[in-house]
Amino acid sequence: YNAAMALWALVDGIKGQNGVNDVYSLLEVASLGGDDEYPLRPNNETFKTLFIVNSKIDDRFSFERAKLWLDKIQQISDSICFEAFIPDANIFNAALSSLSKKSNANPTDNPYAKILHRYGKKYDGGFKRVNECSNAEAIDVAKWLLYAEECGVNPNIEMYEAVIQAWIKTGTKDGLLIAEEWAKRAILSSAPTRLETFHPIISSWALCQFDRAPDRVKEWIRQLSALSASKPHLKPDLNTLSAQIIAWRNVQAGMIAHLEKTKQSSSEENEMVFAAAQNCTQFLEEMLLDGSKLEGPQDAAALTTMFTHTIQAWGCASRFALLHPTSSVSLDASHGIREILKIARLFYSKIYGDEPEEYAQHILHLMGESYAEIASQMHQIDSAVDYDEANNICHFCEKIAHVEKMLRDYEFYSRKHQSSSFLSESKTVRHRLYKEILRGCAGVKSSTDDEHVVSVCKLIMDHLSWQNEQCHASGGSSGRVGVEEDITDIYVDIALLAKTVVKSPQERMYILTQVHTNASPFFSRRRKFDASSYATVDRARLMGAMRIAMGESESELTEPFLRNFDERPPKRRTRGNNAMSFVHEMMNKNRNNRR
Repeated sequence: YNAAMALWALVDGIKGQNGVNDVYSLLEVASLGGDDEYPLRPNNETFKTLFIVNSKIDDRFSFERAKLWLDKIQQISDSICFEAFIPDANIFNAALSSLSKKSNANPTDNPYAKILHRYGKKYDGGFKRVNECSNAEAIDVAKWLLYAEECGVNPNIEMYEAVIQAWIKTGTKDGLLIAEEWAKRAILSSAPTRLETFHPIISSWALCQFDRAPDRVKEWIRQLSALSASKPHLKPDLNTLSAQIIAWRNVQAGMIAHLEKTKQSSSEENEMVFAAAQNCTQFLEEMLLDGSKLEGPQDAAALTTMFTHTIQAWGCASRFALLHPTSSVSLDASHGIREILKIARLFYSKIYGDEPEEYAQHILHLMGESYAEIASQMHQIDSAVDYDEANNICHFCEKIAHVEKMLRDYEFYSRKHQSSSFLSESKTVRHRLYKEILRGCAGVKSSTDDEHVVSVCKLIMDHLSWQNEQCHASGGSSGRVGVEEDITDIYVDIALLAKTVVKSPQERMYILTQVHTNASPFFSRRRKFDASSYATVDRARLMGAMRIAMGESESELTEPFLRNFDERPPKRRTRGNNAMSFVHEMMNKNRNNRR
């Protein structure tokens, strides 16, 4: 009966509630109607399930309804149970358990990233207006905890967390401040607090775009660090610490949205936008100075969040400076890009050295994500304004030598820790890095940068070829590689770039031949064991891109050139010098002699 009731409790709304109550009615009939020596009787598990589904009205917790059902369960226990029903903290918390389940639902597909921010969704974009319904539920949840204390029950930490999350759910500034008061009350109570208790508050401040939010996050981190002297489990982890950078990034986003709405663009506002990005960098450097090590995927995801948000902050500041030019000479797009490239150099001075293979796997992922974000932001900065309006400056091309260095550094580290580079996550990040770099290269306007673009394209193709060879040598079916990714877009982008950066038709045909040769190991094969176990390339799409790259002006060269790559039927295999060929030869001779 308890198992059936538990299953019905998983169903939302009135349907689940009716299902639980119907099963309980059957249990009650069985309890009263049997003459067994050991008759069925409801127990605490039964009462908890009844409490979970019946303490709500319209899927919201109701203090009056919960109190009514507590009395009702007490009456049921007195009438048909052998043992007295004594409600404890677990029983009181059962009425609130559905609230924490909803708050803990993680909307992201990534199992490690954004764990901290699943709580503060309501504050994303700023404080909300007061909602009487949300406030009413939060008030009822708080009253329920106080009622438990009146009944002589010491609330457990789950009950405090339910109150905090109920007030966070309102999305209002007052709700957040009240949640802080309840968190402080939890610290002073006898309930054993945990770091997760404070995540909803910290993440809400980080996302709300309030100008004082970074200070509130910093204060909570300071208080938790102080508490960790006596309670080590409360020491802020990287996930919690990342909230400070996210807070500054969101303050900047709110600032830019307000300035664009009000059409303000003075030097003072420009300085405020750049100051937010500088604060992100400052905190990131302080974090790395502490020498924190990545102890698992969650730490790696948190550090990746810190790096990418800092890079995005500088990218947004640079775009804002381009779109809203001021008299400030020092704080312009070029300054933002220099700061972005400084972040790339942090990997040398702070991040990696002689780390174990498991640690190297996280560093490789962090490098790939950060470098891809750098390439993406540089491309977005160039795309913010028309080419002519930017005084003929292509920032990506201006720094393409730095981009090429990033690519070489990533490849060096990848080859140094070869076993980590074949994991499916590493492949995905690698291919995203290549795509972002090629997207930036597409903005090349000056012929002086053509050689750099060709060099980058060759570097990417060489890296992919090496990855494929190593994957084949290590046995692609070993389970490390996983499903082959489609990397057609990478080769198509390289082929289309040839049209832009290679002016001579003969040189272009040579480059396109190299592209086809490098891509050919990834083409589909009739026999599966002949195909690449690393990735796949759609040959038809690549040929279409090569046709476009040749252009209309070289139409008389295009068709003869492309015919060189036509798939020819395999030649009939000749008989070699083996035993079977000798037998066939002797049989033919005997037939001729008989004739």
